[in-house]
Amino acid sequence: MAVHRDFVLSLVQPLMPFGMALVDAVGLQVSEDIHADVPVPAYDAAAVDGYAVRGNDVRGASLRSPVRLPVDGEVWAGDDALPPGTARIIRAGQQLPVGADTVVSKALTDSGTESVTIEGATLRGQNVRDEGSDIAEGSLLVEKGSVLETRLVAVLAASGIDKVLVRPRPRVVVISVGSELVSPERALGAGERYDTDSYLIAAGAKSLGADVWRVGIVGDDVDDVRQLLADQQIRADLLVVTGGLTDGPYGVVGTAVRDLGSYDIAEVAVEPGGWQGVGVLGDDEVPVLMLPGEPVSAYVAFEAFVRPAILQLMGADPVLPEVVIATAAMSMTSSDGVLDICRGLVTESRSGFVVSLVGGHTHLISQLPRANALVLLGPETEFVAAGDEVGVWLLDD
Repeated sequence: MAVHRDFVLSLVQPLMPFGMALVDAVGLQVSEDIHADVPVPAYDAAAVDGYAVRGNDVRGASLRSPVRLPVDGEVWAGDDALPPGTARIIRAGQQLPVGADTVVSKALTDSGTESVTIEGATLRGQNVRDEGSDIAEGSLLVEKGSVLETRLVAVLAASGIDKVLVRPRPRVVVISVGSELVSPERALGAGERYDTDSYLIAAGAKSLGADVWRVGIVGDDVDDVRQLLADQQIRADLLVVTGGLTDGPYGVVGTAVRDLGSYDIAEVAVEPGGWQGVGVLGDDEVPVLMLPGEPVSAYVAFEAFVRPAILQLMGADPVLPEVVIATAAMSMTSSDGVLDICRGLVTESRSGFVVSLVGGHTHLISQLPRANALVLLGPETEFVAAGDEVGVWLLDD
């Protein structure tokens, strides 16, 4: 499996980054360190509604010994300096006028508009948000490789940044091959089954943040498959085809891909899986991944090969799933000489992760939602006893 996956990744290059509007870039990885060009707040600002004053003018104010000051109006952007011995009405977030260094909370006054009586102690500098107290100019806001999420958008916007350098969402086209397949909205005829693979793979790609086109079904006809691939490659960064691999490199999909570019289809020592393929199409060398048509096999292939390819297009690091060690809650058997990738249910105990198998035979798609992990039983492993350690991939979904 590792050899095939390395070959897949050798054909997939990260997409070139470009500047994208903040909201459009949500969910994508930032391709550069971003520093604050301006401080936040950009000026000394009021923290509460009240009156901007000079601290020395309200020293000692109290209910028994109130201080009365004339009000010279309200704060507006670009105001003149505050004269000594006066107060100016100010709202939370507004810039302090030159000369003011303190804000008296409205709750400590009589709310006067011509003059104001201050009846509570207010220390010099109180209720003021100092320039740069939230974000200092030049400070690191986002590290390269971080995923842009909602809260980071707020930080960047507050710093006057409206675009970020990100790699675009990969354009993934998903195709199912099989004359026996029909769309779910149709009634089944004799010998037909519903197309599951294109929905399964498209949903997985979508969950990673890709832009996905689920083209749907094409029959077992080389000319039809070739034409569809030729039509779709112009809008794809990655093509994923399921089915049509029964006869390996000489089957419908292998022949169609060969006619449009280069390809390699081989039996990979992984179960479920069998035949897996990878190729490039046209002058732009668009990568195409060819997966088995049985839904659970296709899902395992998605996790093993398609997910890393999409993550590499996005410039993610790492692209390979982390192998986590878990304790087997039950005995497990494996086929000799192949990597068995089994659906598992992982729970946590005081001593760490514990995993049991779910799903039984590979065709039992009804059990797929129960799995939250894939259990890796290596080629040299034929039997795992309860209590032994095994490697697992935890599933993001």
